[in-house]
Amino acid sequence: MGITGGDTRCSSGRRSYIVASEWTRFLYGCRRSIRRTGRGLAAMQVLLSLQLLLAVTNAPAMVKAITDAGDIAALVQVKLAINTASILPSSCVGSWSFSVDPCDELGSPQFTCGIECSPAIGGVSRVIGLSLEPAGYHGTLSPYVGNLSALQTIIISGNNFEGSIPATLGQLTDLLQLDLSSNSFTGFLPESLGLLSNLGYLSVANNLLEGNIPLSFNNLIEVTRMSLDRNQLSGPIPILSGMRSLTYIDASCNNLTGHLPWGYPPRLNYLALGQNQLAGHLPELLGDLTSLAVLDLRSNQLWGSIEDFIFDLPSLQQLNLSHNNFSQLSFTNRTGANSQLVSIDLSSNMLQGPLPDFLGFMKMLNVLSLQSNMFTGPIPYNYALKAANALPASNQLRQLYLDSNFLTGEVPSPFLSISNNITASFVNNCLENCPQLLSFCQGGGQRSPNECQAIHQTP
Repeated sequence: MGITGGDTRCSSGRRSYIVASEWTRFLYGCRRSIRRTGRGLAAMQVLLSLQLLLAVTNAPAMVKAITDAGDIAALVQVKLAINTASILPSSCVGSWSFSVDPCDELGSPQFTCGIECSPAIGGVSRVIGLSLEPAGYHGTLSPYVGNLSALQTIIISGNNFEGSIPATLGQLTDLLQLDLSSNSFTGFLPESLGLLSNLGYLSVANNLLEGNIPLSFNNLIEVTRMSLDRNQLSGPIPILSGMRSLTYIDASCNNLTGHLPWGYPPRLNYLALGQNQLAGHLPELLGDLTSLAVLDLRSNQLWGSIEDFIFDLPSLQQLNLSHNNFSQLSFTNRTGANSQLVSIDLSSNMLQGPLPDFLGFMKMLNVLSLQSNMFTGPIPYNYALKAANALPASNQLRQLYLDSNFLTGEVPSPFLSISNNITASFVNNCLENCPQLLSFCQGGGQRSPNECQAIHQTP
């Protein structure tokens, strides 16, 4: 059952229509009488005057309101829930005057914008869109919004709405787009949102929401893009494999815990779960995401090995696993041979051993960040060739961050003669010679001999 509001249809409308009908019958009878009796022109002139009087005096009463009465009542409540001090006269809501019919007057000074209406069917038009511009509206989103039962779009992003997200939104089964982002909503995500079987876009990003991601979200089979980022959501990430249309999910910058999910939508293209408190290994099921282009798991508590299947994902272009607790890179001679990776960030982990050669042979790679790990040994020569744009059929490496490791040996010679502008850093290592003339070696020195010896003595 939806929240019901008062019927705003004018009680005098029906009486005016009856009076108009009686006048019409009267004039029709006069016209027949004049024609039958053959009375003169003067009588016809009187009749025409009466017809004109009827048109003028009854014109307002004959205008039919075309907006569904329940929709009007709901819009009234939506406006009442907004703090009047935050409604600027020049804003959409500031123009809403319910002395006129909203859909009939849409675009006029009395109802400039903020809604979209359907074509009239049977003389009645429905409100199918609620789009409020970022005008600093402050207040709550009225639960009566759930009575706008034909809504297909709700966009109120970039305002100051607060309070809870109404559970009545789950009644809007025709809804295609729901954007509540960049407000100040608090409380939990309603389970009822999982009833929106036609929803294609969902964003509640950048609010103050808390609690778990509802299990019911797995029923949102038509959602292609879901943004839950920059809230205070907690608990484990539920299995979302039922969201068969999902291509984009961003739940970064929350307080999510537990392991990475063991089920993913097959068409996923963008997965961002960074800046949470997720732990455990990288699940092998990630290797099945053949459409994945962006994987961002930065700033969690993930550990173990970064397996080679990550680098062999056929569509992956951006990989960020920085600020975790990974300790090992697993790879073979063929790892990354057909990679589409453009950017790799594995910085601020606990990765050990030599720098992997295969990263320097990735043809599309432009950005490589391996800083703040425990890598040892020399800088691979092919890193220098790629930075110097000297590898055939390979993009130039334009950003290379190797600082704060335990790298040894000489700086490979191609780095010494690079004429193309690149950004790199080799400081805070154990390199034998890092000329200060090179920008790569500026901004800090190398580690002390004691530090460099200590890492080699560590079991």
